[in-house]
Formats: sequence, structure tokens, C-alpha cells
Amino acid sequence: MSTYNNTSDIAVLKSKVKLLEENQNVIFERIRTNERWIAGAGAVLVTGMAVLALIAEVNGKTTEEISKTKCEGSGMCLSGKSFKDLEKGSKGP
Repeated sequence: MSTYNNTSDIAVLKSKVKLLEENQNVIFERIRTNERWIAGAGAVLVTGMAVLALIAEVNGKTTEEISKTKCEGSGMCLSGKSFKDLEKGSKGP
């Protein structure tokens, strides 16, 4: 047999429910804070990756243009033939 009567049991249960609801609100707020941080970090990472991709694209075009300029300026390409030889259809040395 219980030493508590029904009204005291109900009062104890109500206080426990109130504590659980307060803890639930604290946990939900912590989850919302974590979601905000994760969304912010994701936005920063995406922006950083986009900037790096743009830099790589610009650098790739610049490197390609530099190689083309060096090749035209020196008259020699990677094949060892000059542009004039390639234009004439000559087989070179």
C-alpha cells in the first residue's frame, strides 16, 4: 500500500511533468542554436569553395594564356617545331 494519497501523487506527477517540459524547452533551444551554427558554417564553406573555384578558373586561364604567349614569342612549342615550320607543313630538323 502506498504511503501517499491520490492528491499527493497527482501533485508529485504534475511537478515532474513541469520539470520535464522545462528541460524539453532547454534542449529544443540548444538544438536550434546548433542548427544555426551548422547552417552558418555550411554557408561559409560553400562561399569559400566558390571563391577558390573562381580563383582556380582565373589562374587556369591566365596560365594557359601565359603558355600561349611564351610559345608564340619564342617561336618554339612543346613539339620543338617553330610556328613557321608548322604553318609551312615542314617536318623540321
